[in-house]
Amino acid sequence: MDPRDHLPPLRLKGLGVLGLLRLYSALLLLLPILPLLLYWLATSLNALPISLEWLLIVSMALALVFSAFLGHAIARTILDPLKLLVQGAQKIQDGEYGHIIDPAATLDAPTEFKQLVRAFNRMSATVLDHIETIQTTSRTDQLTGMSNRRHLMAEGYRILSVALRGGKPCSSLMIDIDHFKNVNDTHGHPVGDKFLIHIAGCIASAIRESDMAARYGGEEFVVLAPNASLTEARTLAERIRETVTSTPLKLGDIVLNNTVSIGVAEYAAEPQFGASILEDMIEKADKALYRAKQCGRNRVESWPFPDGPPDCP
Repeated sequence: MDPRDHLPPLRLKGLGVLGLLRLYSALLLLLPILPLLLYWLATSLNALPISLEWLLIVSMALALVFSAFLGHAIARTILDPLKLLVQGAQKIQDGEYGHIIDPAATLDAPTEFKQLVRAFNRMSATVLDHIETIQTTSRTDQLTGMSNRRHLMAEGYRILSVALRGGKPCSSLMIDIDHFKNVNDTHGHPVGDKFLIHIAGCIASAIRESDMAARYGGEEFVVLAPNASLTEARTLAERIRETVTSTPLKLGDIVLNNTVSIGVAEYAAEPQFGASILEDMIEKADKALYRAKQCGRNRVESWPFPDGPPDCP
């Protein structure tokens, strides 16, 4: 530990960095005057209690001690807040976005450092806000507010890994809005966007808290259902389909009756399609969705199903 840290603190408030440096410079300029004063004192008084040499030594020693003490106090006044700024910058660099320096820690700091601390705190808060916005945008579909396809795939691998380690089931649902193109062609894309948002809300209201819903692309959505067997996932899919069917979208005089087709698949330890278990499960759900479309839409189909033309009930 630096022995100078044991010196009593001297806080010189209100001077600012330039004021402190000017004060110290003035002190250094005044030191050479001390021998002149001592010479004048010696010539003005016929007798001194101590010799001139000792008086000079004692006076210079006191001046040097006072100079060192004042210099240390000035350095501490500057270096303490500077240390806080350096530590704060290091925390930002280490990923602690939004780190705030306590303004109370700089009450005795020069004015310039108080301004720097306020600017640092504003900058840190702004950086945190921008980082959170970027992170949210990178994983969220901007139209519907659901997870996007990129986040679905990243989170899907984690969900499946948990299921594999625990020996639990996991299923996926591929959902497609029936005749969505007709909505855009008849009412325009702004209404089509509101229709997508509406369907996304219906799906979100029907799934479990543990499920993950995402917009896969266009008018397609995917739901990952951890701890759900194929039978349980079909039940979930039927609940989603019925929720959509029973909740038409009303926009003034426009009433849009909704239906969706859903394909369901459970993961298999050995993938048949795609490069991974997750891709395989989603691809199988997509094939089941295509079969639901072939069978007239507004229905749920699941993988596996018999080869050949669909035998729709």
